[in-house]
Amino acid sequence: GAVANSCNAYFCYVLRNILENRRYEDVEHGFDMWKTYVNSLGFGRKLESDFLDEGAGYVPSSEYYDRVYHGSWNALTVISLSIGQGELGCTPLQMANMVATVANRGHYRIPHVVKRIHDRDSIDARFYEDHHTKVDARHFDPIVEGMYKAVNEGGTGRIAMVPGLDICGKTGTAQNPHGADHSTFFCFAPRNDPKIAVSVYVENGRFGATIAAPIASLLTELYLTDTITRPALVDYVKNMQIAYPYYEKQRKGK
Repeated sequence: GAVANSCNAYFCYVLRNILENRRYEDVEHGFDMWKTYVNSLGFGRKLESDFLDEGAGYVPSSEYYDRVYHGSWNALTVISLSIGQGELGCTPLQMANMVATVANRGHYRIPHVVKRIHDRDSIDARFYEDHHTKVDARHFDPIVEGMYKAVNEGGTGRIAMVPGLDICGKTGTAQNPHGADHSTFFCFAPRNDPKIAVSVYVENGRFGATIAAPIASLLTELYLTDTITRPALVDYVKNMQIAYPYYEKQRKGK
């Protein structure tokens, strides 16, 4: 339900319960374990793809918080990490890779720039290697169910629904100090035997369902069916007016 309806409070409680778990000596050790799992999903480092200028993103360490807060911090200090805010930095490629990992129920392959493959032997073998996360495959099932409900059962991503495609997605809104929030959405489809994973970010696009979700949905539909059945949604995307005050100031030299 939290995934389907984007309930931030739920994810805050989850992170706090992880960091304050009594199996760990203290919050710092709980945080180190959390970071290990997050890194295994491909965050905080380059994925070693063949994309030019690939970014590494950033996952803070307990040592970082010790320096910043002089050793005095707790789960509430870092609670914003639970919803992708705070010091956490993620690239769009890492987000696309994560949704592919969810679609695969726990593993991913290094992203690779290719239109089609005629001869598998001509592709570097490292792009065929499965990279498994530290999360057991069975724990992805509730996430997949939540993403399915987000799109197909009245959740925050219902605008992305296409009958018969079983799109599973998650909306996001990235806070922005330079104007309207950024619109984000990632998805994969179909729910079972997935064929495509998509991550969309639209600067100053506001809520995830406002513009990122429609774009991702149209891309998914076109890829899977080679057609678009919602011309009105295409017009909606094309006619969306978005203001970019930060770039306007840069252009005017202010």
